[in-house]
Amino acid sequence: MSKAPFNIQDQYLNQSRKEHVKVKVRMMSGESLEGHIKSFDNFSVLLDSGGDILIYKHAIATITSVNGNFRLHHHQ
Repeated sequence: MSKAPFNIQDQYLNQSRKEHVKVKVRMMSGESLEGHIKSFDNFSVLLDSGGDILIYKHAIATITSVNGNFRLHHHQ
């Protein structure tokens, strides 16, 4: 059996996208953005924040749910 190459970053972004969780993205610069994850790939995250914002992952420090209640499900 081969394991799917699905990492924790992909799990977190995908689950929060599917569940339409409002997230706070804190940038390395200290700036924070709030919105919903619309899409992502290996290098960037598309955030819907009243308009689409393309954020490069290397510029992100942390991502958390705005209400603090988001929990990552264990992968199956």
